[in-house]
Order: sequence, then structure tokens, then C-alpha cells
Amino acid sequence: MSRYVFYDFETTGISPAFDHPLQFAAIVTDEHLNEVDRVDIRCQAAPQVLPSPIALHVTNIKPEQAINKNQPTPFEFAQTLQKFTKDWAPACWMGYNTIAFDEPMMRQVFYQNLQPEIFATQINGNSRLDVMKMVFSTHAEAPGTLT
Repeated sequence: MSRYVFYDFETTGISPAFDHPLQFAAIVTDEHLNEVDRVDIRCQAAPQVLPSPIALHVTNIKPEQAINKNQPTPFEFAQTLQKFTKDWAPACWMGYNTIAFDEPMMRQVFYQNLQPEIFATQINGNSRLDVMKMVFSTHAEAPGTLT
């Protein structure tokens, strides 16, 4: 059975080395694009991370939400995310600008939180597709195809 995972992160900033996700949302579909599963998980900001005001504005996450102690910790968030990658495999993981932004952010959050499969979207039969790169390629090869 083929599955597709459409996903996105909302983060404290743009640097995987210094920032981390505050939210992960995904929709899993079957090969006919029928929805199979959906998640939207959030976590509190790590104590050492000061969220960028611009990132909070872009993501529409309020500062009080970022420090909400009722949210999972970044470690619990990483564990939950790693479980999703295992449960949904094999799948094609896709989103907009995922190769340049979301993938490095996911790898870093796994690395920093001691999750063993930091390349989760590339193992266990998974593959990945960056919709932004697909759109650029389509436009380059066949201008006017996408309107």
C-alpha cells in the first residue's frame, strides 16, 4: 500500500542548529489521496531557545503558547514524531520547501533529543518529495503549464 504524508513544521526560527519546532501537522493519505490519519502536535519552547518575534508572527503562535508548560517538552515531541515516522512507513513524505527547511529541522530535533532514526523520512521504505522543487522544475521544463 502506498501512502503519502503531507506535513509542515512551525518553528522558533529558521536555524536548525539554534531553533526547534513548536508545531508539527500532517495529513496521511492512501494512494488515492483518501485521508487515513491526521495529526497536529505542539510543544513548549526549550528553556535555552528564545523564539524569534518574526517566526512567532509568521506562525501565528503567541509567546504564551510557546512557554505553556502544559504542552509536551521538546524531548516528548521528538519521541512522538519519531513514532509517527515509524507507524506511517513506508510513505512518501512531502511538503513545500521540505528539503531545505523541514527535513533539516526534523533531523536536528531528532539528533538533539537522542532519537535514533534521524533520517526517518529516508529509511524504512520512505521517500520524499519537495513540492516547491517540483513546481520549479515543472515551470523550467514546461513554462505556462502551472497557472
